[in-house]
Amino acid sequence: MLRWLWNNLGSLLLAFILALAVWVVAITNADPTETRELGPIPIDYSGLRQGLLIVGEAPPITGSITVRAPLSIWEQIGLDNVGLAVYLESLEEGTHELAVETRLDARPAQVSDWEPESITLTLERAATASLDITVEAVGEPQLGFRTTLVTSSPKRTVILGPLSLIDRVVSVVAAVNLLERREDFDLEVPLAAVDGDGNIIEGIELDPAVAQVTVKIEPRERFRLVSVVPNLEGEELLAEAGYRLTDVSVTPEVMTVFSSDPAALQGLPGFVLTSPFNLIGAIGDLERRLSLNLPQGVSPVEDQGVLVKVSISPVEGTITVSRLVEVRGLTDGLFAQLSPESVNIILNGPLPTLNTLQPEDVRVILDLLDLGLGVYQVTPLVIIAPTDVEREPVFPSTIEVTLTTEPPPTPTPPP
Repeated sequence: MLRWLWNNLGSLLLAFILALAVWVVAITNADPTETRELGPIPIDYSGLRQGLLIVGEAPPITGSITVRAPLSIWEQIGLDNVGLAVYLESLEEGTHELAVETRLDARPAQVSDWEPESITLTLERAATASLDITVEAVGEPQLGFRTTLVTSSPKRTVILGPLSLIDRVVSVVAAVNLLERREDFDLEVPLAAVDGDGNIIEGIELDPAVAQVTVKIEPRERFRLVSVVPNLEGEELLAEAGYRLTDVSVTPEVMTVFSSDPAALQGLPGFVLTSPFNLIGAIGDLERRLSLNLPQGVSPVEDQGVLVKVSISPVEGTITVSRLVEVRGLTDGLFAQLSPESVNIILNGPLPTLNTLQPEDVRVILDLLDLGLGVYQVTPLVIIAPTDVEREPVFPSTIEVTLTTEPPPTPTPPP
C-alpha cells in the first residue's frame, strides 16, 4: 500500500491541485471579486504636541481608499468601515514627510491602494500676544463735518499663530469707512493683524475677532445740517376737486448749509423749505428738481437742488343714479309696457368722474329682440361709458315687460 502511494504520489498531488483549482474557480464564479474606490474619506491628524501649529500649505483633509473584496462583502462595506490617519506624536518643529495609515473593518476585504500615501507638513511653535486695537479711518466725512470721537470696545485683543507670523504683527486695526458720513454711527467691525507696511497677515487668529466701534461726527464751524421740507402749494384745493396727495418724498431729506455768519446759521429753525411746488391741476406721479429757500447769507454746500416727488390720486366715492329703461329690438307692431320704467344704480369710482357724469354716460337697456306677445322678466343691460367707474347690482335686477298689440294708455295730466 505504501509502495503504491509512493509510486502514485505525483499523480495524487496533481489531482489535488486540479481539484483545488476547480473549487477556487467555482467559488470565484459564484462570488466574484470586485475592486472599488471609496471616498472622500476624512484624514484624521492626531497627536500634535501642545504649543505646535501646522503652517504653510495646508495638508489634504480628505483622501480615498481602493478596496478589493468579494461581491457579497460589498453590501457590508461603506465609508464607516474605512479610515485614513496621520500620527503626529513626538514630532518637533520643522518639515516632515509622514505616511498615511489606512483602516479597513471588513474581512476578507483588502486595501489595494490609497491616496495620498504620504503627506508633507511643516510644524512651527505657536505664540500669542495682546495688542491695542487701532481704529483706522478710511475716507473723509462729508464736506463741512469732522469726527470728534472714535472708540472701540474692547480696546485690546489677543492674537494667536505661528511665531514667525506673530513677530511680523505691528498692530491690530479696525478699518472704518467715513466716506460721506455726517452723522454719529455705531457698528461692528472685523479686526485685522497688519505688518509695518499695513498689509494684512493671514493665518493669525484673533480673540475677539471683531470690535464695536463708535464714531461721533459733528458739523464744522459755519456749517449746519438741516432737514428739507417740500413747499407744496394748492394742496387744500385738491380735496375740493376730488383728489388727494398719496405720497411725498424728498431726495436728499437733509442737506448741509454754509454761512460765514454764525448768527444766520443759528437763526435757522432746523429745516428749510424748497421753492414752491404747485399742485393745482396736477394728477398722477410728478417730480420736480427744486432749489432751497434759504435766508440771505446762507447757501447749500452742494448746489444741485433737491428732487421732490409727489403722487396725486382721485378720491374714491359712491353715488346712486336713476335711469329710465330704454327698449331696443322691439318687433314692429308691438308695444311694450315696463314695470318699473326706471332703475336705481349704485356707482363706485373717482369722485371727479362721478361728479361730472352726464345722462348719456350711464344707460339701462332692455333687449326685446325676437320676443312676441306675452309677459316677460328681462334682465336689463347697464352701459357705463367711463372705464374707471364700477357699479353694484341693479335694483330691481329684472324688469317685467308686457308686449301687446295695443299702445299703452296715455297718462292723463293732473287738473
